[in-house]
Amino acid sequence: MNTIKKLLGNEKVRFLVVGGFCFVLTMAINYGLKYTVLTHKPTTALLIATAIASVVSYVLSSQWTWKNAGGDPKPKEMVGFVLVTIGGIIINAAPQWISRYVFGIEQPAVSLLVQETADFIAGPILGTLLAMVFRYWALDRFVFHGKEARQKAQMSEIIPITRPQQKVSTDTGSVSSLG
Repeated sequence: MNTIKKLLGNEKVRFLVVGGFCFVLTMAINYGLKYTVLTHKPTTALLIATAIASVVSYVLSSQWTWKNAGGDPKPKEMVGFVLVTIGGIIINAAPQWISRYVFGIEQPAVSLLVQETADFIAGPILGTLLAMVFRYWALDRFVFHGKEARQKAQMSEIIPITRPQQKVSTDTGSVSSLG
């Protein structure tokens, strides 16, 4: 149990757990839309699914993944998260869009199995991997300031923050600060 607690103490592991949950959520919404109301718009289905999962990701990331990072007030954090998420959504959808509309891997040029395999590899696998790397880097650096907070914490362990010492002068009765 301590091993799990220790693992979950690492923000990279928490980021992957949140990402895994949101990946499953994205796939459920994506395939739900793709095989019902958006059958001829697979990239749109993926974009909608990713956007919904991104809202869930924000809540989980801010409340759990980077809960100890400190950083900006919530409104500024939310704007930063939205901008990074928009970039992540574009990165996530780009491989599937390229697969479908640049390489032409769609019916009737290829079989349904080839089309769906290409969609899965390009969108949920390659797109998610690229977006995940981008999002971790950008969220850590610009939104939740995880690296900055870790560096400050390390510096305070190396150089303890202390208050200036007070010295009472015996001859004048005044207090002066050494600093």
